[in-house]
Amino acid sequence: MKLFSEGENRRKWLTPGERAVMQKDFNEIWKVRMVRNTLILVPALLVVILPVVYLLMIWFVPPERMNGVEQMMKLVPPDLRGYFSARQSLFYLMENVVCPMFFLMIPLMVSTVTAACSFVGEKERGTIETLLLTPLRVRSLFKAKVFGCALVSLIVTGISFFAFLVVVGIGDLLLKMPFFLNWNWIVMLLVVSPSLTLFGVIFMVLVSGRSKSYMESMQLSGYVVLPLVLLMIGQFTGLFQLDALILLAIGAGVFVLDFILGGISARSFTPEKLMK
Repeated sequence: MKLFSEGENRRKWLTPGERAVMQKDFNEIWKVRMVRNTLILVPALLVVILPVVYLLMIWFVPPERMNGVEQMMKLVPPDLRGYFSARQSLFYLMENVVCPMFFLMIPLMVSTVTAACSFVGEKERGTIETLLLTPLRVRSLFKAKVFGCALVSLIVTGISFFAFLVVVGIGDLLLKMPFFLNWNWIVMLLVVSPSLTLFGVIFMVLVSGRSKSYMESMQLSGYVVLPLVLLMIGQFTGLFQLDALILLAIGAGVFVLDFILGGISARSFTPEKLMK
């Protein structure tokens, strides 16, 4: 399966050697069943299956029979409580509190999984020596691998958002609610998701030197998701509510962190450390 077309091959910002490394990584990522299942099943669960189950529950179960509904209603903005019915309010919370955190897990998890397969997988498969013997400089190799993993993550994130768009759009029509897309979602899609994608890849580059196997690196990557879990808990407990400006600040902060950690990881990406 070709990842790049002939027209794309003429672009000068990637050399033929770098494109070849990206294509090789893409093929290797797709061959590993665990990685392939993660790329398909995790997004499907987070942005399709769970929203569909939630919608069916709201549609068929009366709100008064659900546990904790009164507490959840307090999370709805005061100006919307009188405008939405109980069912609409519950679906609003799913759209704007629950699913945003689930959605942001996708670029983070996909980028860490693909980067683990790309960087640590080379050592585990014993192919890193072959790559180092190619005419590519180590810096070009680093660039190709980071860009390739980020590209896969962004593609999966984009497809996931489109699937979520369809599912939640149907829910909005059934419940006669306004379309869910707002500034929060736009900032998450265009700013926060790319920043988390880069962070996931760079994080795996940093831990790849300490990991001897793909599974070991994946265990370390579990810590990356903790901040998103804490954000979700904070919103559910009513400690704070994320708006577009806060999300924009978070995305900008993560981009700054990406820049700093990217420089560190690029300097540490040396033949000596890769051969350890």
